[in-house]
Amino acid sequence: MEEERADEITEDESGELEDLRRYIEDFTSFLPLAFCMVNPLDYVLDSNDAFQEISGYEKMEVVGKNINFLFKNRGKLESFIARVASKKSVVEEEMTLVTKEKKEIPVKVSALSRRDEKEAFSGYFITVSDITETKRFEEDLERKIKERTEELEKAKERLEESEKVLEIKIAARTRALEELNEQLEEKVKERTKEIEDKAAELEQKAEEMRETQTALLNLAEDTDKASREAEEEKEKTLAIINNFTDGLLVFDAENVLSLINPRAEVFLNVRGGDFVGKRLAELGSFSRLEPLVSILKKERKAVLKEELEVREDLVLEVSSVPVVMKKKNIGMLVILHDITREKAIERIKSEFVSVAAHQLRTPLAGIKWTLQSILEEEEEAKIPEEVVEFIKRAYEANDRMINLVNDLLNVTRIEEGRYVYEPKKMEVKEVMEPVIEAYEDAIKAKGLEFKIEEPEEKLPLVKVDEEKIRLVLQNFLDNAMKYTSKGRVTLSLEASDDGEEVKFTVSDTGVGIPEDQQKRLFNKFFRAANVQRMDTEGSGLGLFIAKNIVEAHGGEVGFSSKAGEGSVFFFTLPALQER
Repeated sequence: MEEERADEITEDESGELEDLRRYIEDFTSFLPLAFCMVNPLDYVLDSNDAFQEISGYEKMEVVGKNINFLFKNRGKLESFIARVASKKSVVEEEMTLVTKEKKEIPVKVSALSRRDEKEAFSGYFITVSDITETKRFEEDLERKIKERTEELEKAKERLEESEKVLEIKIAARTRALEELNEQLEEKVKERTKEIEDKAAELEQKAEEMRETQTALLNLAEDTDKASREAEEEKEKTLAIINNFTDGLLVFDAENVLSLINPRAEVFLNVRGGDFVGKRLAELGSFSRLEPLVSILKKERKAVLKEELEVREDLVLEVSSVPVVMKKKNIGMLVILHDITREKAIERIKSEFVSVAAHQLRTPLAGIKWTLQSILEEEEEAKIPEEVVEFIKRAYEANDRMINLVNDLLNVTRIEEGRYVYEPKKMEVKEVMEPVIEAYEDAIKAKGLEFKIEEPEEKLPLVKVDEEKIRLVLQNFLDNAMKYTSKGRVTLSLEASDDGEEVKFTVSDTGVGIPEDQQKRLFNKFFRAANVQRMDTEGSGLGLFIAKNIVEAHGGEVGFSSKAGEGSVFFFTLPALQER
């Protein structure tokens, strides 16, 4: 019997490994980066679709062949592979890939060695990225720099020629003055001193003229240099914007679209020239831009981030950032980031968690039933007390595993929109009393005071999914009990002043939550550092599930806490106006 069970487990494990292998193959094929796997003798073992696309070779045309037939410089490739084999980290090199059509493509090659259990070299992985556009951009940049340098040299030569002409003119003028001075000395000796004074005055003016000319030339040179630098910076900025991988839209202070880059045009399937100069309100009249305009019109305090599904195969993250200069808002920058791949991976991950959790439920339920049957028959079977204790621990651990699987399934259903709610009209006490009965004895058994506070007047009816709301209340009471070692746990109920909602509050005198970790409290799998030291078995999913349940009912979840002094958690539910 035990051998049959062992065989069943082996077959299950084999099936799981085969599923995992297929999943890894599917995931590798899904990658947009060209990828192949090579053995220690440099023969290709496998490649993905992206590698076939960049090389032009079908998978079966490269599998089993030496990797060097794909690259132009084989000596460089051999040196590169030697470095890969000697290192455990990623090695990168620029090479020339020769496609099936004999086309040479500049590529960036990254490789990582594979090691067996004894750290022996067992082959390597290679990824290939096309850098044709990068090389072309670098060549264009070098050409523009060379052209600018030649222009500067020509301008310098023109300036030197101007200086020489000026020197000749000044020399000619000086000689004319000297000749005139000699003529005046011969004719009127009595006016020699006056003429000398006049000559000195003219000389001074000539010097001032030279200085003025020099200053004007320097100013012209500085102006020309500043103009060239400004133009160069403008061209650099435009080049960066036009080659940016994210879509960019720039609006001025009057919400007029002043710039849209090529990537944004591709995302939105529009021509920028048709929309530049139009106001945000005008853009909303175009069907292709209406969803984006609806997001940008939303009221916001600072940065706005929201997802936008443009079409089935394109999901964008829209970020709106105010542009501020000298504390004055001069416009708005809108960034469109493609998160299609991230959403697809998130969906795949969610599906994997769902499948894994479903697969775990059946064996865990079987284990629970078996352990429960043994515990129910412990007296008749005369099982030793030590063994019974081990079985009880196993039963409790298995029960925690079942709860964790259920939490994972609930999280998956919430994220996929499959978490079904069946609301009905109920009295608040009908929701609360079964939970109180389940936790009252456990809280008191721990030595804590359990206090219930409710108003004297009758509370309004609520329309809720009874099972889901009880799950929220159980989560709050369970946390309060687990993380409070002394003091009290209080459950209070109250209706708002306008009677439109009912508020449930659970407060404790426990360890509290550190201030620097409070922002992440309702995130999946998050647990504060101080409670992890007290209880290592929590999943970090309870508060995430509770928040989604309450918000699905139209309510609100909140808390206040201080480390070492306790916490107060609350949630509200809309009240029905009828009594």
